[in-house]
Formats: sequence, structure tokens, C-alpha cells
Amino acid sequence: MDREESQERIQAVLRLPAVRRYAYFLQRVVESGQVWGLDGEGWALALDDAGRDVLPLWPAPEFAALCATRLWEGFQPRPIALSELLENVLPQLEEEGMPVGIFFTPQGQGHPASARELMEALRATRAPVA
Repeated sequence: MDREESQERIQAVLRLPAVRRYAYFLQRVVESGQVWGLDGEGWALALDDAGRDVLPLWPAPEFAALCATRLWEGFQPRPIALSELLENVLPQLEEEGMPVGIFFTPQGQGHPASARELMEALRATRAPVA
């Protein structure tokens, strides 16, 4: 795939409604075995409508990098292995009551989910179809 085609695909995915980006996120993460966050001097966080911290996650570094603007200027995409996410990160976030924001765009829209919801969705996506 050439760079122009890749950029067109990225833009097409970004134009999807949040719920469709969420489905894309689940599939891509299960296939690649990793998620991406933005790291500066610690992980980038956002705020939800209730004013709670939210950990934004993306399915690929290209999407995370597009969001490294404004408050996240200078942050870099950093991978988290799917096993690490499921075994450590999400259980810790659940314990703290911190939700995740799935697949923010440069305009800021993301799909909100609790840590438990994301764990269950990823495990269901990983499960072989009978």
C-alpha cells in the first residue's frame, strides 16, 4: 500500500461514527496484539463529560500521532501489549474507576467505555467462533 492510499484509508476510518471506529479498534487490536496510547511525561489523559480522567487508546500509532496536538503536543505513540492491557492496565483502571476513550480523532470524539466493558469486548473478539 502506498503512502497516499494509506492516508486515504486513515481519513476514511476517522470519518466513521464512533461506534464503527470502536468495532474497527477491537478487530485491529486483536489482530495486532497491541493498543496505542500517547506518552509524554506519563500517559496522555482526557476528561469525560463528568470531569473524570479518561485514558485514550488507539488501534495503531498513526491514529494516536494525529491526536498529539494542543494539550498532547510533543506526546509520542507508545504501544501496550494486548496481554499487558488485559492482565494489568484495564484491571487497574477498573479498580480506580477510570474509563477509557476508544479511538479519539483530532476533533476529539471517542467512544467511551468502562475498563470492564473493554476487557469483555476484547475477550469476546479474541474468542474463536464455534
